[in-house]
This record gives sequence, C-alpha cells and structure tokens, in this order.
Amino acid sequence: MKLSQAQNKLIEEYWMNIDDYRKKLKFREWELTENKKIDENIGGGKSNRISDTTANKAILLAEDEQYQNFKRIIQAVDKVYSSSKDELKRFADVRYLSEDSNYIDWDTVADEMRSTKPKMYGMRNQLIDRTARELGWL
Repeated sequence: MKLSQAQNKLIEEYWMNIDDYRKKLKFREWELTENKKIDENIGGGKSNRISDTTANKAILLAEDEQYQNFKRIIQAVDKVYSSSKDELKRFADVRYLSEDSNYIDWDTVADEMRSTKPKMYGMRNQLIDRTARELGWL
C-alpha cells in the first residue's frame, strides 16, 4: 500500500510542528482535567461516580479522541526519531525540527548534510514511511 500525497504532506506537517503538538497535548490535558471543578451532584445524595481522582483523570484522557490523537502523533514521531540512525536524525533535525526548518529548501538541506537532493528525498521518504507504519497507516 502506498501513501497519498496528502498523507505524505500531513506526516511532514506532524514532524515540522511536533512542538506545537506537544503544547496542544498539554493544553488538552489541562482542559479536560483542571478546567472543570464543577459540582455535578446538585440534587444531593450520593453520586455514582468513582471518587478516585487519578482513575477519573485516566478514564477522561483515555476516552478523549483529540487527546489520544495528539498523543499518538507525538509517540510515533518520537519513536521513529529515537530508533533512527544518526544520519537520519541529523536529517530530521535540519529539515523538520530546527527553528528555521519551515523556510529551508531542499538544496540547502543537501548542502548542510553534504549530500545530494535525491538522497535527501530518499531520507524524507524513509522518515515518512516509518512514521506512517507507527501510526498504523501502512
């Protein structure tokens, strides 16, 4: 099975914006857990909800699709990065993870890596395919 162009671009976007996804994950966790301190038991009586706050938090996070999606993206990128060889890590740093990576063209990436554009495209494809496998897309 082959990824579509849209899926390739989406995975590249995940890599380029991984720090934003980390922030979104933290914010979503806060939104779900800390932002709601409302007494839902207005009528008195005993609530049938579990009073274990840790369990409630875990259940809330596990059931939230947006939180789980952010978490899945971050885990996939982190796993691919940590299990990559040094050359592929350096490529990811230059092309996707550095401050100015959004403004770098392929010639500059190749120059910085002391390589060729076709090899850089191959490394990009390798990174995208491995990330897609981690996400369960392939």
